[in-house]
Amino acid sequence: MQPVDSLLHSGYFHATLRCWQSCASDLRPENLIYPIFVTDSPDAVEPIASLPGQARYGVNKLEGMLRPLAEKGLKCVLESMTAFRRAGADIIITYYAPQLLTWLKE
Repeated sequence: MQPVDSLLHSGYFHATLRCWQSCASDLRPENLIYPIFVTDSPDAVEPIASLPGQARYGVNKLEGMLRPLAEKGLKCVLESMTAFRRAGADIIITYYAPQLLTWLKE
């Protein structure tokens, strides 16, 4: 098998993506994706009964929840868009995505 850095593919342009594409079997922070469930209420924290330890967060609460995880090495978040899709949205524009990117880079 060729080394990952010798392949030309859009999935290899970032160090985190290269780690995901590699054959490594060890568990590191860069191998993890943290799910984020977002609610329409900017200051809300709503526990999710079916997912112990998880909650829906308002945009104003995301930094306080994500900063400690980013400091421990979290590189990626998975944002839940289920509520937007159920509402019949044709396109989704998340106004807080640039904020999340800034917090994860810091």
